[in-house]
Formats: sequence, structure tokens, C-alpha cells
Amino acid sequence: LRGNLVHKGAIARRSPNSPEAEMISNISEKIGPARKPHRCEECGRTIPKGEVYLRQVNADGSQVWTFKAHTDCAALGVAYRTKHRLWDEYDWLPMYELADGDHLLGQWRGHYPHAVCRLEFNQS
Repeated sequence: LRGNLVHKGAIARRSPNSPEAEMISNISEKIGPARKPHRCEECGRTIPKGEVYLRQVNADGSQVWTFKAHTDCAALGVAYRTKHRLWDEYDWLPMYELADGDHLLGQWRGHYPHAVCRLEFNQS
């Protein structure tokens, strides 16, 4: 499951062919139950205490941050950004901002039903 959720190691920022491309390093990654409620950085909904979620610590130069998401929201985000080649830092938006209509949600419903439902709930 873990290998399907995120791109481990370095993720290209800017065009991979660009000579000044920076890399985001994945420092650590954990999938486990939440000890307290968190906000999913993909769907924007709450990850309740006890629910299994993805916690990832990333670094880019001197900046370090933690990414937290429902596991299926993270998987949807990776699949969507990979399909549409949106790994550039300037194109990165959370899924709740990318999901601006039924065309996106309908396309992914069969693969990530719970993530799509959380995104639809945000739109209402």
C-alpha cells in the first residue's frame, strides 16, 4: 500500500528538464492511526482520532513541513497529478481546489469512492 500512495525520495519541482529544478526530499513517512484530529491536506475534511492516515515529513532546502492526508485522498492526489503532470510546484493545489466539477469527481469515483464523497461534501 505504501508504495502506491506517494513518490518516495525526491520529487521534481519545476520542469524536470529545467537546469534549476529543485527537489523535495521525503524525510519520513508513516501510515497509522491518528492520535488526535488532523485536517486532510487533500480533501480539507477532518481526519478523526483513530482513523488511519498518511503522515509525511518533507524538506526543500531549509524548509521542512508535514503533510497529512487520508490514505485514499493521498492516493487520489498522486493519481490525478501523475495523469495530468501536475507535479510542478506552481501547479500544486490540494484536491479540494482541483475538484471544481463533476467531470473530475465522476472520472475517479470508481477508484477512490470515499475520497470523492469527501470532495463532493466540500462542494455543497
